[in-house]
Amino acid sequence: MPSSSKEGKSIIREWVTEFGPNVQTVLDLGVGNGTYHRLFTKKSPALRGAQWIGIEAWEPYIHRFDLLTRYNKIINADIRAVDFNTLGKIDLVFAGDVLEHITKEEAINVIDNLLKVAKRIIVSIPIVHFPQGEEEGNPYEAHVKDDWSDKEMLETFSQIKRSWTGNKIGVYLLEL
Repeated sequence: MPSSSKEGKSIIREWVTEFGPNVQTVLDLGVGNGTYHRLFTKKSPALRGAQWIGIEAWEPYIHRFDLLTRYNKIINADIRAVDFNTLGKIDLVFAGDVLEHITKEEAINVIDNLLKVAKRIIVSIPIVHFPQGEEEGNPYEAHVKDDWSDKEMLETFSQIKRSWTGNKIGVYLLEL
């Protein structure tokens, strides 16, 4: 589904407010309907002046949710195939409800590649068994790894500096 759970958004808002004034470039992975852009440019303007780059694999979402007018740049690509180096330095990356859509090995690779260009990455991910198939013909909506746990996230990504867990969602701040 092109939207995101409300769980964890308050902690994300708290963290972003802390370093928001220093954020000039934001990368939003798996934009969907633009949850993070809307959250931080309209509802909580901590990142309103930043340049927003969105990556969305499912081309119909780009038009359906009018992403071309909301983001400074939209890239229609699978995050596994993006050369993040071409984007320059990124202050903040949102990987909200994205990593469960790829294998664990692919998730590690994506995060490792992002950390070469990104100062901070916020990952929001289901931390309970959460199966999901294709929706509205979108194969990217299927959960490939639908059983992440908080323990597995902490063991997998040594770059995690902060974490928060709710009933279904875990939120993680990664930095080098």
